[in-house]
Amino acid sequence: MLLMTIRRAGGEVERAIMVGDSLTDVCTARAAGVPVIAVDFGYSEVAPAALNADHLISSFTELPHAIAAVTKKAPAAAAAPLAGASRP
Repeated sequence: MLLMTIRRAGGEVERAIMVGDSLTDVCTARAAGVPVIAVDFGYSEVAPAALNADHLISSFTELPHAIAAVTKKAPAAAAAPLAGASRP
């Protein structure tokens, strides 16, 4: 669904970044091969640091720096999956 959403919005998957607050968000981004930035002010039942996102922010004012950081890293598809997490 993420890939379809990006394409239907006129975006390019290669340039997309997922921002989320839950294990589902991180797993969805990983399955799509999209980098993921997690926020620590959401509704996740999992501790934000344990989500294993590419970057963790505490405020949207940190988002530009986080985007720069994740675009310099290896693709998210190469990142290690979460222990015990099933993909959506």
